[in-house]
Amino acid sequence: MSPTAESIGSKVIESSFKQSVQMTEHAVNPPASSNSSPAEIATAFCNKIQAAFDAQDVDAIVGCFTPDGWWRDILNIDFDFNSLKTSQIKESLGKFGVPKIKQLKVIKPHDAVYTPAANWLHAYLTYETELTRGKGFVRLRESAPGRGDWKAFTFFTALWEVKGHEEFAHERRPLGAEHGEHTSPLNWLEKREQAARFEDSDPTVLIVGGGQNGLALAARLTALRIPNLVVEKHGRVGDSWRLRYHTLCLHDPVWADEMPYLPYPPHWPIYTPKDKIANFFEHYAEIMELNIWLKSTIEPNPVFDNKTKKWAVTVTTEGKSPRKMNVSHLVLASGFSGEARLPKFPQDEFQGKSWHSSRHPGGQGWKGKKVVVVGCCNSGHDISADLYENGADVTMVQRSSTYVMSSKYGIPGLLAGVYEEGGPSCEDADIMLTSLPIDLLAEFHVGATKDIAEKDKDILDGLTKAGFKLNHYPQGLFIKYFRDGGGYYIDVGASTMIAEGKIKIKQGVEIKKLTKDGVLFEDGTELKADLVVFATGYDSMRTTVKRVISEDVAKRIGPCWGQDAQGEIPGVWRNSGVENFYLQVGNMFQARCFSKHVATQIQMTELGLAKSVYPEYKKINDPRF
Repeated sequence: MSPTAESIGSKVIESSFKQSVQMTEHAVNPPASSNSSPAEIATAFCNKIQAAFDAQDVDAIVGCFTPDGWWRDILNIDFDFNSLKTSQIKESLGKFGVPKIKQLKVIKPHDAVYTPAANWLHAYLTYETELTRGKGFVRLRESAPGRGDWKAFTFFTALWEVKGHEEFAHERRPLGAEHGEHTSPLNWLEKREQAARFEDSDPTVLIVGGGQNGLALAARLTALRIPNLVVEKHGRVGDSWRLRYHTLCLHDPVWADEMPYLPYPPHWPIYTPKDKIANFFEHYAEIMELNIWLKSTIEPNPVFDNKTKKWAVTVTTEGKSPRKMNVSHLVLASGFSGEARLPKFPQDEFQGKSWHSSRHPGGQGWKGKKVVVVGCCNSGHDISADLYENGADVTMVQRSSTYVMSSKYGIPGLLAGVYEEGGPSCEDADIMLTSLPIDLLAEFHVGATKDIAEKDKDILDGLTKAGFKLNHYPQGLFIKYFRDGGGYYIDVGASTMIAEGKIKIKQGVEIKKLTKDGVLFEDGTELKADLVVFATGYDSMRTTVKRVISEDVAKRIGPCWGQDAQGEIPGVWRNSGVENFYLQVGNMFQARCFSKHVATQIQMTELGLAKSVYPEYKKINDPRF
């Protein structure tokens, strides 16, 4: 933890973070002798660091940061994602040069807020370069209250749009009608259908997968008028959610789950059922005029031509002849998870039913039957609860430990002031959250995680008494997801069922094999079972790259989750290690937020304004990813 964080304490940091992100009607003036407003202080900072940018003075730029400060940058410094500590800024700018940032200024001055508990204020920023515009966010601190020596504790810059190539929205929106003499006999619908067929041209971008990530990226590219096509293996848009287990709902709240450009109506539920979000995706694709080929896949082993800089890809669609295409960019958007992970112990003797959780249709039909669910994260809990409620005798097998927090206290405890009713707009909240380097967010969440655990004490104690092994992950849910990709459960009721003995627990013993009518463990005990559900998670997305794209590409991409040397998540939403091949993955927030940056990278590459180079110097090998 940084010296400043140590002096304040993690609980105060976490509390002040919540306060700092809440959008207040009137800013509180900091205790400075000039009695300046937060917006005026932030403007003075912008003027100071802008002068350093103008002079290309690296030392002066560094001098604008607190000793424990951070600069998180997206696509400005080296056309990549960076989280730089104050001590690292000089080396990075010495290597890549000082970004030619101009006209750095405060926007939304009424939303500039001072937070006494942390002695910081925050403000939204914009800036320009010769060719682009950007958005930013800053948190400023004094060395002591009232000193007036405000410096950046966090400084965020994100390249947002290319001048002259902005999204076709607002003042650039299409007319729709064709007034005067018509140049084509086709009406709007006929033109849409013609465009989606790509009869006379190939798309610039081919997106494999039509879930939230594929749809979000397609919407971003369509807004930029970059021709793109989504190929989706299922028969309907949304089937990647629609076909999952019966009781599934999103675990993230509605305020964090919007799709680009299209907010949910105000009566939308906080936690969206799977069929509702699936149907929404179907309507979203139509409203956003996305080109999607259903019941379609690509043939393995597409080839990238280093001379033409295009991928030769063959798309196969049910009932149609294969279509060969040459596309400039290939994106895999099939989801964060790779292939379903199944245990390797012997299963041949078993005469009951068994399947992976991804194939589990629901608990109906298992009343009075014995069911063993192997795995104790979100899917394992949800499926176990559903089976119990349908009358099954359920035992969960927990082989290691699980981080648990309640949805009741955990989600508000982590998202308060950012994604909540009456909070900032989704775009502002995204900037606010992504302005924080992940390693710094981990520091903030130590206090929040302790507070959540205290509120969840009864649930956690009940789990422990039932024999459930808890993982007391200090940084909590978000960082567990960012760093490990799993190993947690957001409790929506199953924990109480476990504590009350309604769902039984078999903990800490490995399975030896499936017998004729049950599960045999290494300690010699056996559980009878009519059904075994393997909620055993998924392999790295590298396995899906290998199956869908090629073994060669799977070998050449770098790590594709976890962390790089700066704490950023590697390989996804940025240079994957293979030219013009991207991984667009993650939850709804990540789909919405980072599809913007993937689209920008594709656009700037197409315009010849930037060339992405894989950041080998940041690479940390993690065998899991």
